Amino acid sequence: MSTFTFFPTITQLCCVLHQEEATCHQLLETVHTERAAIRALAITEFHSINCRRLSILESLQALADERQQLVRELAVHYGLPPITTSIQELIDNVQDSASEDLRTTYRNYMTVAKTVRDEIKQNVVLIEGIRGVVDQALSTGAPAVPGGDLYTAAGQSFVAGPVNMLIHQQG
Repeated sequence: MSTFTFFPTITQLCCVLHQEEATCHQLLETVHTERAAIRALAITEFHSINCRRLSILESLQALADERQQLVRELAVHYGLPPITTSIQELIDNVQDSASEDLRTTYRNYMTVAKTVRDEIKQNVVLIEGIRGVVDQALSTGAPAVPGGDLYTAAGQSFVAGPVNMLIHQQG
């Protein structure tokens, strides 16, 4: 009986990268859905969006772990130094017929990953802008609220006060 050992191939690594790229596209769709919810101030949608994002991120992490393992195994298979742990180092050091496919697949994956990162940054800017508007609205408000039966949060009576101050009516 012969022992047959399977070595990972560049093609397997390309398949994992294609899966990561497809998963990044799913994440990109989720980021766009989040942006629409932010713009509409649809707070009730954020829970389902975040659940979907978490599931996608977990998938990406599992794929990244699988990719790293393949890169390590391929480095050993091609006789590269054990410190070769990145795809770019693999691309630079392996002259295989499939290495050009790897280069193209990796470039496509990185393009989508960078797009996702940029889109997330845009959502952060949008959220910060909304937060700034809300903070400004809460700090400026109308100068005074007329009325005689108003009390501060500390329980002191006053006739007029800022609109955004927490007030309680008597009784």
